[in-house]
Amino acid sequence: MDAAGDTTGAAADIGNARDRTEDRTDGPTGEGTAGEGTAGEGTAGLAAARAGGRTADWELPAQPGAVAAARALTTAALHDWRVADADDADDIVLIVDELVTNAVLHGAGPIRLRLRLHGRSLTGEVTDARPTGPPPAPADVPVWNEAGRGLMLVAALATEYGSRPEDPPRAPGTGGKTVWFSRLLTPGDGHRPASTRP
Repeated sequence: MDAAGDTTGAAADIGNARDRTEDRTDGPTGEGTAGEGTAGEGTAGLAAARAGGRTADWELPAQPGAVAAARALTTAALHDWRVADADDADDIVLIVDELVTNAVLHGAGPIRLRLRLHGRSLTGEVTDARPTGPPPAPADVPVWNEAGRGLMLVAALATEYGSRPEDPPRAPGTGGKTVWFSRLLTPGDGHRPASTRP
């Protein structure tokens, strides 16, 4: 459930999200080649995707419905990328939910969600236009209260996480921030790379 408790607008928000998915492979010079499409497309460039990774990138409105849309987009991308381990997929969707919720509640729009899969490593980034992070939870918050627990979940489920400033080149200190995480996926049958067949 998103920050406002509403998941009914997810389908509409998915339709409004700007979507770009890339298959990337490094050539002999180390330069990447990219193709654009949507997360639902999956046959072109799958061999290249396996060699160099896959990227999905969406811009979402800074509204509560963006959280449900981010969950649905993440679930679809993980499915398309054949991330088969249910624990990996569920944990990644929960991490994305928490980070997009923080961006909606404490950031400024628009919100950018980016996922990258390279081998067994999945990296996610949530960028918003406010340079400061969410405020710390007050010391007198009861332990049963959900507020202020999102980053604790991220820390427990991610292999690594952190944040970095996003300064525009001509106005340092006025940009937003990116909160990122990485997750090492379960080896073997837990992550089945996409086949080269349609």
